Amino acid sequence: MSFQLSILKILSGQPHGRASIEVVKQHLAIYYSSGPEWPARMKRIASRAPQLDIFGQRLIEREAGSWIITDEGRKTLEGLELLDLGAMQGQVGREIAHQPEDE
Repeated sequence: MSFQLSILKILSGQPHGRASIEVVKQHLAIYYSSGPEWPARMKRIASRAPQLDIFGQRLIEREAGSWIITDEGRKTLEGLELLDLGAMQGQVGREIAHQPEDE
């Protein structure tokens, strides 16, 4: 699922939400070979949507040689990212609350 989420994220950043399959592959190769941060983030966000199916749910449309993110795809991605941001902010808040005070 994190792989599918990465595709949504890549397409959302492309002009008009459209990219050739080659461009998507190039971005995926860069993201997944650049260190552990991207895969960890995508895995964490994808855990909030275990049934994600970007083609079956029509979050991405296929056109000859390219993929296009749909409005529903953008909404889904935005919602997942907001959930993740809220969870991360809550985690940071809990960590700060549990830090011992300096005397």
